[in-house]
Amino acid sequence: MPVLKKFISAILLFIPTLTFAQFYVTGDNPGKTKWYTFDTDNFSIIYPEGTDSLAKVYGYSLEKYRVPVSRSAGFLPGGPGKKRMPVVLHAFNSANGSVAWAPKRMDLYTIPSLYDTEQMLWTENLAVHESRHVSQMQIGLQRAHKPFSWLVGEMWNGVAAQLYLGMSNLEGDAVIAETALTNSGRGRTADFLNYYKVAFDNGDFRTWNKWRFMSQRNYSPDHYALGYLTLGGIRYLYGNPGIMSEATGAAADNILKLGGIYSATKRVTGKKLNKVFKEVCDTLHSIWKAEADARAPFIGMEPVTEEPRLYTDYDKLVFVKDTLYAVKRGHLDAPALVRINDDGTEKTISRFSSQTSDLKASGKTGRIYWTETYSDPRWSMKKRSRIKYSDLRNSNKRYLGKKVREVLFNPDVNQESNMMVSVAYSPDGRSELYVSNGSDGKKVMSVSVPDGLQPVETAWIGQDIYVTMINGEGFGIWRYGDGKWTEVLGHEPVKVKDFKSFGDELIFTCDRTGVNELYHFDPASGELTQKTVTRYGAEDFAYTPDGRWLYFSSQTMKGMKVFRTPADSLVSRKVDLGEKHVWTLAETLARQERELAAAEGYDAAVSAVEPEFSPVKRYRKFPHALNIHSWAPVYVSVDNIMNMSYDYTWEAVSLGATGILQNRLSTFTGEFGYSAHKDPYETGRWRNSGHMKFTYSGWYPVIEADIDFNDRSAVQSFIYGLTTKNILGETTGSSTYMAQQLNGKPYLKGKLSLYIPFNLSQGGWNSGFIPKVSYTVSNDMFDNEIVSYLERWIFDEETSTYIQEIIENSRKPGKNLMNQTITTSLRGYAVTGTSSSAVFPRWGAGGEIGYMRAFHKQKLFSSMQYLYAYGYIPGFARSHGIKLTYTLQDKCYNDMQFSDPVVNILPRGFKSNGTILRNMTILYGLMSKATIDYAIPVHTGDWSIGGSLFSVKRFVLTPHFDFTFMGKRGNQMYGAPLGNLFSAGANLSVDLNSILWLEYPCSFGVTCSYNGGSLFGTYTPNTTVGRFHVAPTFNITF
Repeated sequence: MPVLKKFISAILLFIPTLTFAQFYVTGDNPGKTKWYTFDTDNFSIIYPEGTDSLAKVYGYSLEKYRVPVSRSAGFLPGGPGKKRMPVVLHAFNSANGSVAWAPKRMDLYTIPSLYDTEQMLWTENLAVHESRHVSQMQIGLQRAHKPFSWLVGEMWNGVAAQLYLGMSNLEGDAVIAETALTNSGRGRTADFLNYYKVAFDNGDFRTWNKWRFMSQRNYSPDHYALGYLTLGGIRYLYGNPGIMSEATGAAADNILKLGGIYSATKRVTGKKLNKVFKEVCDTLHSIWKAEADARAPFIGMEPVTEEPRLYTDYDKLVFVKDTLYAVKRGHLDAPALVRINDDGTEKTISRFSSQTSDLKASGKTGRIYWTETYSDPRWSMKKRSRIKYSDLRNSNKRYLGKKVREVLFNPDVNQESNMMVSVAYSPDGRSELYVSNGSDGKKVMSVSVPDGLQPVETAWIGQDIYVTMINGEGFGIWRYGDGKWTEVLGHEPVKVKDFKSFGDELIFTCDRTGVNELYHFDPASGELTQKTVTRYGAEDFAYTPDGRWLYFSSQTMKGMKVFRTPADSLVSRKVDLGEKHVWTLAETLARQERELAAAEGYDAAVSAVEPEFSPVKRYRKFPHALNIHSWAPVYVSVDNIMNMSYDYTWEAVSLGATGILQNRLSTFTGEFGYSAHKDPYETGRWRNSGHMKFTYSGWYPVIEADIDFNDRSAVQSFIYGLTTKNILGETTGSSTYMAQQLNGKPYLKGKLSLYIPFNLSQGGWNSGFIPKVSYTVSNDMFDNEIVSYLERWIFDEETSTYIQEIIENSRKPGKNLMNQTITTSLRGYAVTGTSSSAVFPRWGAGGEIGYMRAFHKQKLFSSMQYLYAYGYIPGFARSHGIKLTYTLQDKCYNDMQFSDPVVNILPRGFKSNGTILRNMTILYGLMSKATIDYAIPVHTGDWSIGGSLFSVKRFVLTPHFDFTFMGKRGNQMYGAPLGNLFSAGANLSVDLNSILWLEYPCSFGVTCSYNGGSLFGTYTPNTTVGRFHVAPTFNITF
């Protein structure tokens, strides 16, 4: 029955956890940043000092797209009488954006995306895409949902958006907006839906649910692509642009319409989603097949890499002398730089980051160069990006240049002079070319880029620098030479990438025909030549040094595979960049938006606006810190849920109330609440408790403070000694004991922690270290007065026998002190990325050392020190993994009789029993624990119940073994025997992609252990620990 209660508790805890999962903390901008703000008609722009012009560009763009994004979404961002939408510009971060509603805000990361860049200005992309999200997410403020916003505050919007729309539909619809309301967007790029073309040609027509999530074995494009294909396809087939507005409107009227896209599809088409989805796939397959047939015949493609067992991509191809290098990643592999041999075999050179430019090689130095983007060691919202190189003679990776502060992207090396050129971006939105020495990285010069242009990739021809640029019309190519800029290839809404020089020509990948192909451009003559014709497109082109072969990557069912073809077999078609493919689906969506605008009397889908800007003023951090945005008529602590053992569920969820606060900058977060629960010690008594927890991360050290009141009665502890004598009066023993009793006063505990989360993650390794110090104080009292008692035998004359008596022998004065401890620790880690089919990282190690001192127990209780170390190594199969840990707890002073536990040293079948842990910590000066876990992911087929109601990725079986050894160092209390405890068993869990339509990866399972060891019978009587331990497990990733 106790096990059943724990399972029921786990299920009940899950629902409020998902509700509170809507809180999204973006990260920390540099603490010294000064912030400013101004208002437009419908937005409040919050931005860092020095970015005034950029902030006004975003203010204008957001107002420009505000009405257009609402027409087919259902709700106008802001809407009549609504408060302005706060917009925070994160000018030190790159290539992202988000809309959250707990608290309500839009976060825009303003450094453009320069790796695989779309063909539109970053300011426009962010403004239209994120504005569409504002429109969608207002569902939680409308009609039938208003009582929920009164009940739980702003967090209901995030819950409602996922429950009624789902992430794939939210993001796919936003891609529709960026495609239909501009002349660009992801819907007009070859990469976006390319895998579906390959899959459909190979007969892979999965149901919608099986396409939605990446499975243990099968590859799926991201949810942006699936949502665009689904909603865009319905709009195309049925001529109705209102699929999203139908879904939002119906959900706003009826809270029972969960999974609103399903019901909206039924109303718009008269059919169920899966049937309509099949129609969409069949229709697009026919369109794509006809387009491919029209492009035929195709060039020959000779496979180079071997057929992988599971999905694997090869990209960023480059030759160094006669050797081919590439970056490999996939279901079984985290990113790595590999050498590909002539026979298709390969050798891993080093781990590799996922945030890098293409690779460029120097024939002079034999180096491979690239830029890598990574986070500042302390400020997670500040990105750095520097030139890195690999010296292939020793596989070392190093940064080029010291103390480079510029944010650099997409380098190229001049093969004659060994000079480097990169694109540099500054927080104020300005960009320039950064020219440096290819040997030592020293800056030679910088060149400002003309206004209105967004530079992307660079290439040298002689002493001239060529740059791909984006403006409002799309991609073009510019030259910088003789001190001036010249446009050499006009801008068009096509995607250009893999830009490099080849002799006196520029070569690049472009999707002007509907798929990616290789193009040569002669800057001298202005001629553009198409060189490849492929069915599914190709990219990452690399000629062999002798020019005889062309190597490239092309999409297959099992990934981007490397192929080659003879250079003399390539086509040579003179083309015009402006003669571009007609994206049938995208053009239909654009026409629908124009028709919606025309019905309102507008000449175009997007019209110019003239917003008014209020005067700029300082945005002070502390006056805006206390922003209470959500609440609930139940007490919930998400942190405790994540760390709980299900023994005291009231620590996570109970009767009561909770308030949540977070400022717009995400530097001050907190929760406070009231809980009503049973007393953990006094049977039948209920407690009315108060809780507060706050975190401030705007300074270099992060500060955490929490207070708990009246969770139980305070405890009074005291020490007494006992000396025993036999009937002859001889001393036979002397011991000291600690006793505890509840003193009836409400328990009050406070904790203050300071730590610095240094993040050193680079080069495919997640690494860092965290120094931390914590001070804890409570009204648990400790009386350090020692009362000694004498147990002796005396002769009773009345009975003529010896009887025992205990009398007070002596009293050492002391004080009754509050419980106070200080703990210091240092944690470090370095682990590789985890592939999608694995459970553990393939390699890695980490550890923590710490020290705890109790000030109130000096001279009686020893300070404690501890060590925790862990490591990851590969298992027997590629997706298997092994985790090893070692924990050590030791008394610092052996002449002190008592000690408190500082880490849990017990095997996992004993872990939740505090009595055993406390007793053993006192009895043994030294204890250590070793564990091993072997994770085995098991593919059971991609299946779901009720769509995203319950979607299973895999099962995971993890056998485990824990062994704890009790030893001594200097003293061993009360003759406690040396020995051990162990537990052996396994965890069985199911990994879910979604549950209750909320798409957070989570797992449920059960852990079973057999408990034993030479000391099992000594310390487990009169405790809750038995031979077998069964308990639920739960984990969720927000």
